[in-house]
Amino acid sequence: MKALLFSLSFLLLSSSFAQVMSVGNGGLSYEDGKGTSLMKPLYEECWCIVSKRDSLGNPTELKPITYPLPVRLDGKWRFISKDRSQMVDPGSGELSLMTKSGRVMLKGFSSKNHEWSAAEDATLELLDSTGSVKTTYLVEDHYEGTFLVTESQKDWGLLDSDLKVVLPIEYIAVHADGDQFKFNSKGVLTLRKNEPGSYYGAVNHKGKTIIPFKWKLISYIIQDEEHIYVMNEYLKRGYINIKGQTTLPFKYSSIPRVLKDSNKVTTEHYIYFLDKNLKQLGPRYQSFEKKGDVYFYKRDNKWGVLNKQYEEVIPRVYTSIMDGPRIKGNLDFKCYIVVKNGLYGLITTEGETIIKPTYECLCGLSYFAPSAYYIEFKKAGVSYKFSETGELIEKGGKGSKACFCE
Repeated sequence: MKALLFSLSFLLLSSSFAQVMSVGNGGLSYEDGKGTSLMKPLYEECWCIVSKRDSLGNPTELKPITYPLPVRLDGKWRFISKDRSQMVDPGSGELSLMTKSGRVMLKGFSSKNHEWSAAEDATLELLDSTGSVKTTYLVEDHYEGTFLVTESQKDWGLLDSDLKVVLPIEYIAVHADGDQFKFNSKGVLTLRKNEPGSYYGAVNHKGKTIIPFKWKLISYIIQDEEHIYVMNEYLKRGYINIKGQTTLPFKYSSIPRVLKDSNKVTTEHYIYFLDKNLKQLGPRYQSFEKKGDVYFYKRDNKWGVLNKQYEEVIPRVYTSIMDGPRIKGNLDFKCYIVVKNGLYGLITTEGETIIKPTYECLCGLSYFAPSAYYIEFKKAGVSYKFSETGELIEKGGKGSKACFCE
């Protein structure tokens, strides 16, 4: 009997007026958009979106998402029709939607200052005519009454608040692990079809294609509509805007997904930095490698070292710079093996000379230094073994056979 009354009530709830919920100190007033109250009760909450705000950003007007409109009164959820002909109490008092497919329970949804959010385990539960759960949809995200849902956690799609299919449940996230599968602040979602060889694109919360599905990669979440990260079929990265126009040419093997004040980019031959307006910062590098808190860089076939503020700590005068061996009893000690004018030497991490580059070969190199000495060089076939401070420990003989010579 309850199911029959519920179905009859649903058929009666329809109209074409444009109503709003006005936010006041006493609650929500159901009005016709001109300030005329349509129903006497002041509601506590509704299934609505914020349509107007004051100068401080506080909601002043709410727009109903769907009809029959779920409203909360005296702590219980009910429905009002668009033509305000009646209020329907479904009995349970829980948040739900009345759709042509049946009643849908919204689990895990909450509102704060009249803005809705969903918990990680939020669901939509479609009930049958007896009130039993017929279908459960897991809600990944939602935007203005549109739900990003899945049944199997293998494919996702979009349903609206009438449970109509906005986008078929046959898509997957951009991120390989399914992370950051969210609408952006304007209701745009990046995704691709769950089938081999499919390409990425973007749709809005109404299911309209915003960015054509022709990209090998795309931003996880579009945060900047003028600089959307994409990769073309030739594996070159660039930026496009929301209209699909190129804002950074497709010649890069790597670019940041999100622009900052300083942005490292890589082409086939160079590495350099761009500012947030895509203007080049500083020189172009042949190589630029982060090692701990410093950067090894190469320009004009010479290496140097920069600190994390990109200030030079070791001048660009060496044809090679590499880490020196570690000392088992003193792991804090670090230095660099360098090559200058074809000769090997040793310097501190601040660039001070420990052993002047005058040796033709580097010998017996391993991750940890030997216990009897720190490093071995050769010159004119003669072995020279030094401590980490540059003290000569042993000279003479052929020394190690495993040597690197310029």
